[in-house]
This record gives sequence, C-alpha cells and structure tokens, in this order.
Amino acid sequence: MVELDAFASSGPAIAEPGVAVLQSAVEVLVSAGTVAEANIGPDYISLRAIEGEQKAREIAAAFHAVMHGLRLLYLAVPAPRRRI
Repeated sequence: MVELDAFASSGPAIAEPGVAVLQSAVEVLVSAGTVAEANIGPDYISLRAIEGEQKAREIAAAFHAVMHGLRLLYLAVPAPRRRI
C-alpha cells in the first residue's frame, strides 16, 4: 500500500493543476492494472493492491519526488496577480 498524505502536511499547498497531475497518474496506474484500488480525496491519495513491493516502492518514491518538486516550484514561481 502507498499512502500520500502530504496535501495536509506543513509547507505550501499544492496548486490545483499539480493535484490534477497526481490524480491523472493514479488513474493511469489503475487503468494499467498496476494498482487494483485507489482512493483519492482532497488531502490524500491511497493506493492498494500494488503489483509487488518493488513497484510500490517505485510509485511511492515517484509521488514523493513530484510532491516535493511541486512545492519547490510553488515557492520559486510567484502566483499571478489578480487584475482589478
């Protein structure tokens, strides 16, 4: 099982487009049969029945790297200003 609860952890939030990328990746993993069950909520992703421990470790590492990268990008790139 892989659980990603970083949406609720300290640090900058992940912007909606970043969350959409993570959700799309989960959908592909389920469609391909790599993951049998996935639960996606507003603050977590949970993947169950993954095809082996090695694959679970690869997926966990990849999602962790993406989350960290998205947070760094959020810090480095200022949010667009709203025009009045």
